[in-house]
Amino acid sequence: MVDSSTAQMVPYHVSNKHTYEFLEELASLRIVNLNNVTLPLSRKEIFDILQEADGSRDKLNKRQQQDLDFYKQEFVKDGEQALGLDFIGKGLKSGDVFPLKNRKKRYDLFHYKDSLFNITVNSRFGGEGWWNTDDLYYERIVGATVFGNVGRNFSFYADLTDTQQSKQLSREDYLIQTPGGNYKGGKEYSEMRGGVAGSTKWGYLALVKDHLVWGNSYNGSNIVDGQRPPSFPMIKLRINPVKWFSFDYVHAWLVSDVLDSAATYNSGYGSREVMRSKFYAANMFTVRPVRGLHVSFGNSIVYADKFQPVYLIPFLFYKSADHTLNSTGANHNMRGQNSQMFLNIVSRQIPYVQLYTSLFVDEIRLSTIFKPKESRNHLSWKAGFRFTSPGSINASLIFEYTRTNPFAYRHFVNTTTYASNSYSMGHYLGDNAEEYHIAVIYKPISRFDVFASYTLSRKGESYPYTIGSDGAGAPFIDSEVFRRHQINVRVTYHVAHDIRVGLNYHYVKEYGAGAYTRLPSFLATEPHRASLSLFVGI
Repeated sequence: MVDSSTAQMVPYHVSNKHTYEFLEELASLRIVNLNNVTLPLSRKEIFDILQEADGSRDKLNKRQQQDLDFYKQEFVKDGEQALGLDFIGKGLKSGDVFPLKNRKKRYDLFHYKDSLFNITVNSRFGGEGWWNTDDLYYERIVGATVFGNVGRNFSFYADLTDTQQSKQLSREDYLIQTPGGNYKGGKEYSEMRGGVAGSTKWGYLALVKDHLVWGNSYNGSNIVDGQRPPSFPMIKLRINPVKWFSFDYVHAWLVSDVLDSAATYNSGYGSREVMRSKFYAANMFTVRPVRGLHVSFGNSIVYADKFQPVYLIPFLFYKSADHTLNSTGANHNMRGQNSQMFLNIVSRQIPYVQLYTSLFVDEIRLSTIFKPKESRNHLSWKAGFRFTSPGSINASLIFEYTRTNPFAYRHFVNTTTYASNSYSMGHYLGDNAEEYHIAVIYKPISRFDVFASYTLSRKGESYPYTIGSDGAGAPFIDSEVFRRHQINVRVTYHVAHDIRVGLNYHYVKEYGAGAYTRLPSFLATEPHRASLSLFVGI
């Protein structure tokens, strides 16, 4: 891989799935060496990956070369070359504005870059409408983004999106992957992201408010799936001193949604409610022993009530630190915090094949690990593979299995649950669940893709979890609450950068005593639905 200088750290949001999918395709073909266990990547990191692919473009087919050139137009401004002034309408009189093909850089509402300073400003709007035989629903978004750098060591960005829905499409208790928000009146919410970062060639330190995804997956991570909760503020540290090792750390301020009755007071016009403080610290060590193999491991802790400076130390095993601070033991469980461990392995050593697995350990008792009636294995485990076809077939096949045991992601202290704004940060199905996911991606021409998937999900009951009840011996899906069958077919065409149109067909059918109780109402009225989407960013 090209030596990825992270001297400019502007994150590229995890919702840009088509870009990350193209990087996955290049990595599966062994064109680039991709480490994507922690997302988002920075724009500069993606630029360097595309530069690496450009050095092997003779190994790409025609469609892949065209897609490579398309994405390079997006990220060329993150390279070293000064591009000067560019804006929508520049060159209009001379007729040089269109077409897209002959431009080195994408269209931006405003862009400026010299040897010291660069800034990009863009706006966006769009929406999606769903319909079935019973009703019509829609979602509308508007927003704007600005990002840039001063010198080689300081970066900044800000991004605001306002979303309005005809009916609320996401809620804390819905077991779906739709991003969540803090709704106003049940139909509208806004999402403000942004941050500042100082960086060198071997790493960066940033203060950001953003989303976070840790763990390789194609249908929802089981380590940190931070796309569902609203974005939260965090300190981020990344160290990449050599090609075979990297380190990631975050310390975040979460939203507990737990009222602090002692701190709540009369404001003169009513009661001003104060919520309990809630924090999250996590680290991830990634080692690349050989090309194409990344082994990652780390741990995290959710703690509450007051800020603890010890969790600013990036390299600690936090469970042990918690034992020191809170004297946890047989009679002091209510004092302690909520700690986790995780492991992620991804191998792209076999040509055209990606194998991956991830393990999330909430609680484990090694002495009874193989005794079903006594075990306390609060785990979530994921395994999958991707096959990307060689030559000019332009297709990929994906299979993924996820199993989450009872009590994983849960805690008997409501201020230290693995959640923010009451949205789980773990796998979207929660505990006592399993999922089979198979998908096909077909890209017949540049900027056009067809995605088809089938997902079978099973959800068991949520057992009571209180102090004194440690969950030992709880059976896996002893009683099935629901069984969900989903089919999704999506066709997307990128007319230009940040301008895309899509058609989607979605089928969902549930069986069981709890069928349709953890879905938005419009998904429960009729199994078939279709949608049309249009998003424009300039």
